[in-house]
Amino acid sequence: MEHDPSPRASALLSSLAAVALAALLPSAAQAAGFALEEGSARGNVNPASLMSGAGATEPGALYFNPAAITALPGTQVEFGVSCIRPEAEVLAVNPYTGERLVGKAHRKVWTLPSAYVTHQLNDSLWFGFGAFTRYGLGANFPRTWAGRYGNYKAEILSMDFAPQLAWKVNDRLSLAAGLSIRYFDIELAQRLDAAGMNGLRNYNDPSPSPFDVDQDLHGDDVHPALDLGLQWRITDDLTFGAAYHSRIQFKVRGDATWRKPPAVAAMAPGAFNDTPFTARNWNPDKFMAGLTWQATERLALSGGLTFTTWHLYDDLLIKLEDEMLPGRSELASVKEWHDAWRASVGADYALDEHWTARAGYTWDQSPINGVYADYLVPGDNRSIFALGLGWSGEDWAFEGSYFYEYVEDYRVNARVRNGVYSGKYQNADGHCVAFSATRRF
Repeated sequence: MEHDPSPRASALLSSLAAVALAALLPSAAQAAGFALEEGSARGNVNPASLMSGAGATEPGALYFNPAAITALPGTQVEFGVSCIRPEAEVLAVNPYTGERLVGKAHRKVWTLPSAYVTHQLNDSLWFGFGAFTRYGLGANFPRTWAGRYGNYKAEILSMDFAPQLAWKVNDRLSLAAGLSIRYFDIELAQRLDAAGMNGLRNYNDPSPSPFDVDQDLHGDDVHPALDLGLQWRITDDLTFGAAYHSRIQFKVRGDATWRKPPAVAAMAPGAFNDTPFTARNWNPDKFMAGLTWQATERLALSGGLTFTTWHLYDDLLIKLEDEMLPGRSELASVKEWHDAWRASVGADYALDEHWTARAGYTWDQSPINGVYADYLVPGDNRSIFALGLGWSGEDWAFEGSYFYEYVEDYRVNARVRNGVYSGKYQNADGHCVAFSATRRF
């Protein structure tokens, strides 16, 4: 005799399927380094409140601190999306003529979907599952722009599938552990100055050339990371949370392709022929901590810190299976990034029993080493100013938020052999609108 699943079990199975489908949507954007912090509409405003898990939380807390889901009764499902529109330009100088060069990245709205489900197994154990992205990058310029010998396209797409288990040790302490199975996809495109390589003109002269070769590197990999979480209710009004999301070393495999003008193909038929490649890429460790104080019955104040071990990204080394030129089967770029901090403060104010207003500020430190700065990552340190509004009922909850991101200019040192000219990244900023809906069963 077949056993009919309970309504709660059916809801859980349906939610898991929906989460998996939502994860198939594309994701990328600019961030400090190539990290992303847009885990939910509420978290975009006041991430520290979800790190600590204080007060009325949401399934999206799993993105920050999986231990915080022990505050969620029954089964809850959350779907959300953050829509980000970044903008930046590069001001550089032609090293041969002194001409002023200006390049602007293509304007594009990047979508970051997220989906979460939490399920209370018993009085002590909770299961959570999330589909979201922690890393992404989008820096696209016209193929003919002046900095094309450095890059004209840099995109990182990723998606995490994260099963988590949380244990409520007692009324004060919760612990969590789980995995994030991450799909990581990277594409880098630039042009090569074939005429300059052959001495027909100044090497990597940014002026137009009919002999440019298009180079495109596109590969991916899948690897798991470890997630750990802790929530500690120090007093009835003070809650602390901490989480660790481990590093991943990807061995990206893909294809290197080149498009050659007819003249280059005729003169050098043995050069720039498509070949597989492998490359090592690190996603760093993240250490998160947040503290929330319930200052009054209506007002909660939060502060949080994130530390990211970007020193792991010391270089970008690409090994080609076949030589692209005689004696050359590697492409290398020095990065030497440094570890970086992200600090946030925020406030949640209950307007009444259903509506809550939110506000927050975040300072995000750039990990870029100025000595080796290039055009791949748009911008330096950034400040984020955010506002949000949430509505919560018995079965449903909704969140909406907006933030403006101001990015400091940074200098770029000339490295003409790498297609990088003296100048600066400037006028970089971004706007983000986010929405989420939560259903409680």
